[in-house]
Amino acid sequence: MSSLSSSGVLSTPLGTLRVLLKSFSDQLSNLNPNKTTISNPPNALALLHDSTSVLRAQGTKLSLLLLNKPFTPSAIASILTSISAECLPGLMTVYEICSPDVYGKVTQNEVRTQLRDLVAAIRQLADDITCMDTPEGLEEFEHSVGKREEILQVTGQVWSVCDRMLATAKIGIVGVAMDKAKEWEALIKDAIDELEGWDPDADDEFDMDVDSEPEEESSRQVMSSSAVDEQQKAIDRCQETGMKHPTKRNDTELQGTSQPPSTEHPPTTDIHAAKSKAVKLLKLLKMLYPALRKRRISTYPPFTRLNPTSSLPPWHQVKRFSYMLAFCEDFSTATDDLADVLYERAPNLVQAKMELITTMACRCVDEVRKGWDEVEDEFTEWSGKWIARVKEVGRGVPEEELKLFQKCQGLRLD
Repeated sequence: MSSLSSSGVLSTPLGTLRVLLKSFSDQLSNLNPNKTTISNPPNALALLHDSTSVLRAQGTKLSLLLLNKPFTPSAIASILTSISAECLPGLMTVYEICSPDVYGKVTQNEVRTQLRDLVAAIRQLADDITCMDTPEGLEEFEHSVGKREEILQVTGQVWSVCDRMLATAKIGIVGVAMDKAKEWEALIKDAIDELEGWDPDADDEFDMDVDSEPEEESSRQVMSSSAVDEQQKAIDRCQETGMKHPTKRNDTELQGTSQPPSTEHPPTTDIHAAKSKAVKLLKLLKMLYPALRKRRISTYPPFTRLNPTSSLPPWHQVKRFSYMLAFCEDFSTATDDLADVLYERAPNLVQAKMELITTMACRCVDEVRKGWDEVEDEFTEWSGKWIARVKEVGRGVPEEELKLFQKCQGLRLD
């Protein structure tokens, strides 16, 4: 068994790695990174693929060296040096050049999330290796099944994040947007299922249980706080790209026209009616996602690691694409807000939230009413009828004024 009593073999590469991880972590924490100063930057997804491939291979070698005898500090130090000198700088460059103005905000956010997870996993791996940088620590590691399993778990996390990053590079901008749209649609579907299964009358009896009130109230407060945070992030996100977002202004206006909820529960007939309208609106909202995936996301100019940067979409298309996806994400937050006020038995606020969702839906669809080539298509016709129905449900517009939507069910694009 080799000993680490000849100190310094791992301390230097580990120290260098920690400095880079700290710098990278700080860079990833900046939600508004400076625009790249690199002239003619390479394909960010291609660089993501190449740097990640090298990192995954080095991670595999590192795990084998850590888990098998004899323990060879010099070989481990060589791999740590390679990660610091090649892999991390390449990935830091990826984040720098993956600008939302070029690749879209959704792709940038996905890359940032994955890189954060990677930094956390590598930092944990470095901590585990540091514990082995003494003769005593090495002996404990070699005689501890738990320590060895921990190494396996952490290296598995590194591999898992690497696989996600390689998948992002492969599916590209359109693939990432497709996956995200499906996630957001699933959240709305979950909200619909929960609301349909909620019985306001039965909940009245549940509220009589005094012991349940603090927990329920605490849950609502947490949900509301989370929704506010997500909504503010969405507003900030659109402002970063020079886009106007309706949520903040309209929510303020709507709150100004709405009365605070009464401390007494309104008649359950009012809650049942509000619930019925809310579910109907959310089902309409859910219909939008398959249509957008088929007619707007899948038709967006494709760009993966294999494409030259000259094929990147122009800024005006990136802006419209990001604007549409920002609304697709924010609809899920608005849906949570709508459910919250229903559970709080505030039918007046339910109407306000429905009007907000209706306004957001109109603006979202209006931005992508025409295709990316600015030509009207099947979605253009369908969206007009869909918006008419949304306005009827969300704003209480008389049905006779909105007959255009009568054939909407037959025009579903999915």
